[in-house]
Amino acid sequence: REEFVLHYQPKIGLKSGRICGVEALIRWNHPEQGLLSPAHFIPFAERSGLIHPITDWVIQTAAQQCREWQDAGFDLSVALNVAASSFHNPKLLQRFRDTLGDHRLRGSSSRFEIEITENILMADVEHGSRVLNQLGELGITVAIDDFGTGYSSLAYLKRLPIHSIKVDKSFILNMASDDNDATIVRSTIDLAHNLGCKVIAEGVETTDTLDLLISLGCDDAQGFLMG
Repeated sequence: REEFVLHYQPKIGLKSGRICGVEALIRWNHPEQGLLSPAHFIPFAERSGLIHPITDWVIQTAAQQCREWQDAGFDLSVALNVAASSFHNPKLLQRFRDTLGDHRLRGSSSRFEIEITENILMADVEHGSRVLNQLGELGITVAIDDFGTGYSSLAYLKRLPIHSIKVDKSFILNMASDDNDATIVRSTIDLAHNLGCKVIAEGVETTDTLDLLISLGCDDAQGFLMG
């Protein structure tokens, strides 16, 4: 019924202080209950198989928005969350391929990034490797979401074409007051940089946290503090 809507949370480059990209976040504008977060409907969508047409809609809608931003002179990457069942759906690659072609978002200018969790990759590393390489051929980069909360196997970081690591907000929220969280974040940033990956901090809500992330050399950040 055309009740879904995408919100775009900005990602800030911590060296420049400028918006460098956005994460597309789906909401359900329910006629009776108002705006619903994904937690209210994505689990059912995955169980029922409706996640596939929803994913198609998200890709198509985000691509259209990305094209409009490019035409207006804004060079922003758009990150999309991909659920486990969609990532393993053989039609996912064709959907991206068709959508990029429809909106003339080709090669390095595709400006798409997909976010997947560690658990999705570790469920079938060989399959995941093939999918990630095929996505890379389309100019789509890959970020590991919620890093530190899943399997946290360091083996896949050196084996798979990962471009960015998103530090889970459970470590970010209290890092300015909790030395253990700060140590985990610092170590993750050092590890990622040594492996050639960017680091994105999610869930940034205070200036103290932002200042600490800048001092630790984190690349990008997003959260309610910025938008």
